[in-house]
Amino acid sequence: MEVRRVARSGQIRAVGRELLPPIACLLAIGALWLAGPDTVELATRAALHGLCAQRPSHSFWLGPYRLPFDARMTGIYAGSLFTVAWLAWRARYAAQSPSRWTIGALSVGVLWLALDGTNALAQDLGLPTLYAPHNGLRYVTGAWTGVSLGTLLWWIFVSTTWYPACRTHRPVVRPLPDLPVLAGSVAAFGWLVRSGPVLAYPLVAVGLLVAAVVTLGLLAWPFVLVATGRLERSSTGAELRRPALLAGLAAVAVMAATSTLRYAAESVLGLPPLS
Repeated sequence: MEVRRVARSGQIRAVGRELLPPIACLLAIGALWLAGPDTVELATRAALHGLCAQRPSHSFWLGPYRLPFDARMTGIYAGSLFTVAWLAWRARYAAQSPSRWTIGALSVGVLWLALDGTNALAQDLGLPTLYAPHNGLRYVTGAWTGVSLGTLLWWIFVSTTWYPACRTHRPVVRPLPDLPVLAGSVAAFGWLVRSGPVLAYPLVAVGLLVAAVVTLGLLAWPFVLVATGRLERSSTGAELRRPALLAGLAAVAVMAATSTLRYAAESVLGLPPLS
């Protein structure tokens, strides 16, 4: 009888651990709705103020609420998050470099972003432009670059985290099915930020905040592993809790510092708001 009670207690705890993440997500979503879009808009824009110009004319709006990133940065960080999430599920231990064709396809997006950014700068300076800049193209080039960034970050993560014996010789990203899946994901998100319902604003805005934390955390990841003596010394996700916490804290610290510095500069120098 005692053995049965212990076994049943273990089963209940196991079920509780499985249900905890989705329940926490539901509670977090409920808290966002209770906070309201106005509060979420102010909080997320303040948190990301140091990472983006946040120009109203270059940003997407859901009803009266402006996203905390402008269109290009929305694409970059969303593309990075979608790519990291997908590769974490599909290519957890894949450490081989992508094919030349894949690298070329990803590089096109980065070059296009550079061209589009230069073209937009020319318009701001009153110089001749190749075409009229618009937010749709800003998002597309940003998302394409974000996929490239996410691929690079995940490749670095795999190469610096796992024991060499754990890593596989599969490419970190493949033309099929990875690129079509990622293209579809960023396209769907692009539709959401351009034409989605106002009720989606809190979830989208906080999602972009999470994307920034994940991206910055992965940029800090190799340095965290070196500092904690965990470089290429892990084989399971459970071993990454401490480095993940430190990387997340580093990301938040960077966001807080850059945002504070920008607010201070605007206050001291009396800089007008960007249009």
